[in-house]
Amino acid sequence: MPPLEFSKVIAASVVPVALISASALLCLAFYNRLAAIVGRLRVFQRERLAEHEWIAHHGSNSDRAHVLRHMQTMDMLDRQTTAVLRRARHIRTTLATLLLAIACLIICSASLGLVALFSAVPRAAAVAHWVAVIAYAVGMLTFLISILFAVAEIRIALNPVELESEFVSSLQSDAPREAPPSPDPVASTH
Repeated sequence: MPPLEFSKVIAASVVPVALISASALLCLAFYNRLAAIVGRLRVFQRERLAEHEWIAHHGSNSDRAHVLRHMQTMDMLDRQTTAVLRRARHIRTTLATLLLAIACLIICSASLGLVALFSAVPRAAAVAHWVAVIAYAVGMLTFLISILFAVAEIRIALNPVELESEFVSSLQSDAPREAPPSPDPVASTH
């Protein structure tokens, strides 16, 4: 292969390779987010089990309001688990489409190399060229889809925290307010 042809292959492969790097960096970020979410889901499950065990062991011996609060906590943890699982599914889909984009862009780069390699065989070069074009188009489309799923995940990212905040606020508003202690007249005269 003449040096000029080789440089054309390298030049043509630069865009897919740059997109592969960008996709891989995004994959790393989303794998880390997914790992954090899985860790949080495990914490939710332990909290739910602790609430369930408390109700099983103390529910019949405690006052109704105390048991109700533990049941409300379990309900809130259930809703948070559902919301966090939804986020995890969005991230999983984002990762799957990013990995598919990487695969398509690798095929595109390899096909561009085959175009130059088979330049003496026009029919083979044309087939490799079309494979490269199709792989590039599919790769870009899946890259775009992954970004859309990432945006959808970001839109729902705060839902579990908002649920927890609302729950804690409702507990605080339902709690009886105690009057501040009155100053001790004897202590103030010394």
